[in-house]
Amino acid sequence: MADTPNRDEQILGMMDQFVDVANRLKDEGNNTDLINAAFMLASGTYATYLAAGNKGYLKEDGVRKVAGAYKHNLELLQNLKKAQYNPDGKN
Repeated sequence: MADTPNRDEQILGMMDQFVDVANRLKDEGNNTDLINAAFMLASGTYATYLAAGNKGYLKEDGVRKVAGAYKHNLELLQNLKKAQYNPDGKN
């Protein structure tokens, strides 16, 4: 029986799928700034749905909470990349 992937492995697998879609869109000739904006809006749409449902919206505190989650995840990603590409910690 195969091991069930842990949460981090599941997240990284899904992330890879999103990156694959972004790369496909780029290969189709779409502007990377537009692709990035579309992914960010899609993520924001989903975060809003999770917090407020299909007909809701985030109030100021909700926007701060979602922005904080994005900041936290971006910091985690940068720490992983730094460890991968700059293991000695030099700037």
